[in-house]
Amino acid sequence: MIGEGPVRAVRWLLERYQPPAGPEAAFIGLGGNVGDRLHYLNRAVALLDDTPRTEVEDISSVYETEPIGPSEDSYYNIAVRLRTELSPARLLQACQRIEATLGRVRTMRWGPRTIDLDILVYGDRVLEDPRLTVPHPRLTERGFALIPLMEVAPGWRLPDGRSLARCAVELAPIEGVAAIGRQVSLTPPPPMPEIHR
Repeated sequence: MIGEGPVRAVRWLLERYQPPAGPEAAFIGLGGNVGDRLHYLNRAVALLDDTPRTEVEDISSVYETEPIGPSEDSYYNIAVRLRTELSPARLLQACQRIEATLGRVRTMRWGPRTIDLDILVYGDRVLEDPRLTVPHPRLTERGFALIPLMEVAPGWRLPDGRSLARCAVELAPIEGVAAIGRQVSLTPPPPMPEIHR
């Protein structure tokens, strides 16, 4: 008879690396506070959409948020809804590759960064390990993640049954999170028309 330890290890590997049976909804939170913040957000979304077996379906408004920790510059944050056939672990690897491509340097926790990509929710999966916890362990404590997520996941419920709206009510009052527009998209803005005088 196989011991509980090996069974648990196999289950853990399957949860992390088993791709979904079909396309699965996943939600990514993106943010940064270094350099041209909108440029980095747009590039990260484009790179997510270019990731094999992954498609960006929706992008939230941009929210300016107060920094956490030693950083002095405000963040721009968004959330995106993906349709993906990657396992949670492979999606995490893709997010980390995008961060590296866009110059993310991990020097300190909550320090300044060009771009940060976090898997907020992956379908109804619940994963807990040192490298990947889904849903994100601090999602319901962070207005800057929860508010954009509600925009691209209307009516969504977390695996514990709580709606995102209920989580937002429990977090209220949410301060320091201000919508500033919809400047991130997969299609470049049309060129400015020529003005004839």
